[in-house]
Formats: sequence, structure tokens, C-alpha cells
Amino acid sequence: MRDIQSFIFDLIKTHGADVIWIIALFFLGRIILRKIVKRAIRISLGENQKSQAQSKKRAETLGSILIATGNVIIYIIILLMTLNLFGINIAPILAGAGIIGLAIGFGAQSLVKDFVSGLFILLENQYSVGDKVGIGNFEGEVLKITMRSTVLRNEEGKTFYISNGLIKDVTNFSQSHQLKE
Repeated sequence: MRDIQSFIFDLIKTHGADVIWIIALFFLGRIILRKIVKRAIRISLGENQKSQAQSKKRAETLGSILIATGNVIIYIIILLMTLNLFGINIAPILAGAGIIGLAIGFGAQSLVKDFVSGLFILLENQYSVGDKVGIGNFEGEVLKITMRSTVLRNEEGKTFYISNGLIKDVTNFSQSHQLKE
């Protein structure tokens, strides 16, 4: 028990300021991330392109995605700073993560393309649930939009699942407003 106490005391004595700095950066990073996302949601809701409920739902979806992604980045940075603090060389870890990320990137290329395309569909408000759209050879009402796919139902009742990465051109028959230049 005494060895543990002396280890903790020595750790605080030698790295106390660094530990406090890392903890402060962790909380500061999370606070700044939330403020940025909340501000982005307010700006997005200010456009009021569709009904307020749809705009709010779209903005909250994007906000939760941004917060989750930002939190993962913050956790990784804090972990690497902590490992470096204890004298662990993080260069091999970063190189290994880069190689693994590259391998996953090649393997999941279509998934990443679907995700990024879905993000832009939501950001640009190309269409919303309930809109009548034409996507490629398909035409129908949008039933669901996820980060990976869009679900349409045509007048005959057929349901189409379209990967967002395959969507090139969209015709939205429900948007009747003029675009501002």
C-alpha cells in the first residue's frame, strides 16, 4: 500500500501540472465542441427552409453526429497525451493507426462514400422525409433518410433502398421555393 502511495505522490510531484493541463484540455475541448455544435444548429434553424420541425430534426441529427465524432477525436488526443506523459513513445502507435486506418479505408470505401454523401444530403437539405423526389431512375416519396441510404416508395407501393453514395442527381418535386443567389 505504501508503494502505491509513494508512486502516486511521485507522479503528482513530477507530472502534476501536466496532468492538470490534460484534464483541463479535455473538459475545455468538450465545452467548445458543444458550443460550436449548438451555434451551428441555431444558424441552421435560422434558415427555416422547410417546416420548423423538419429543420430542427435535421439540425439535431447533424449535431449528434458532430458531437460523437468530436468526442472520439478528443478521447484519442487525450489518450495519446497521457501515454506520452508516461514516457511511452506514441510514434509507433500513430504509424500503426495510420496503416490500420488506410486498410480500413480501402476496405470500407463504399461505406465511407455513402456516409459522406448522406452527410451532404442532410447538410444541403436536398430533400426531406415526405418529399416527392426523382433519384436516377427511381421516383417516389421519401420514407426515410439515414447516413447510409435513402428509402423511397413509388405510387405502386414499391419500396426502393438507394445507397447515398450512388445518388448523383436529385429532382425534388416538393420544393417550390426559389433559390436565393
